[in-house]
Order: sequence, then C-alpha cells, then structure tokens
Amino acid sequence: MSSPKVWFSDIIVATLHKPQALSDLTARYPADKLLVLKVDVTKQEDINEAFTRTHSAFRWLDIVFNNAGYALITEIEGMPDDTACEIFETNFWGVTNISCTAVKFFREVNEAGKGGTILQVSSVGGFHVLPGLSYYAAT
Repeated sequence: MSSPKVWFSDIIVATLHKPQALSDLTARYPADKLLVLKVDVTKQEDINEAFTRTHSAFRWLDIVFNNAGYALITEIEGMPDDTACEIFETNFWGVTNISCTAVKFFREVNEAGKGGTILQVSSVGGFHVLPGLSYYAAT
C-alpha cells in the first residue's frame, strides 16, 4: 500500500478541530502555501476568524471543502438530548454556517465575477440508515 501524498500547486487553508493532526504537513510546506487553522464549526466566531485570516494571508479563496461531521452509535432513546443537539450543531448547523460564510466571502471579497465553489461531503447514511445512527442520518 502506498502512503498518501499531498501535492501543493496552489495555496491550501486547512481548518480542523485538531490542527496537530497536520503537523507533518506544516513541517514540510511553507506558510505561503499552507495555512492550518483550528476551527470549531459549532462556533460562528471560529468560522469568521478562519475566513478573516484566509483573507489576510491570501486575499481570496476559490474552494471550500466542507467535511465536518461525526456520529455516535446508540439507540435513539439512549441518546441524551444534549449529545443529539451537539451532533446537529456540528453536522447540520456547522456545515450550514460555513457554507453561508463562504458564499458571503465569494461574493464580497473575491474579485467581482470570480465567485467560488463549495464541495460538500455527504453520507449514504442519510438514505440508508443503519441501526444506532438515527441522529447522524437526520443530519
């Protein structure tokens, strides 16, 4: 099995809950090619700060790759309400808020007419629900 590779021909801003997971990449690529930011998608201020720092560092943004989400496997009646709400805050509202902020950035910050692209990762779990994943499937 070959090891995964990342090719940098352009600029990448990677946002994630645990930036240390990309420490091998930050050690290999210069700051003018790779910006890694800690973002909690359930916090609008984190989302805003990520777009602000992207603008400060690079002035524009072409693509937003939305991949936030997680699941907990349990029967629906066993899931505490606060935990179910956290799943919705991340999987639905977090992704929605990133998308809305990205569209605003594409319209107001990028060069007129340039726009941008949102790539949204989804799951077959929304169409074919497995036992124990009801809240995940709902998001």
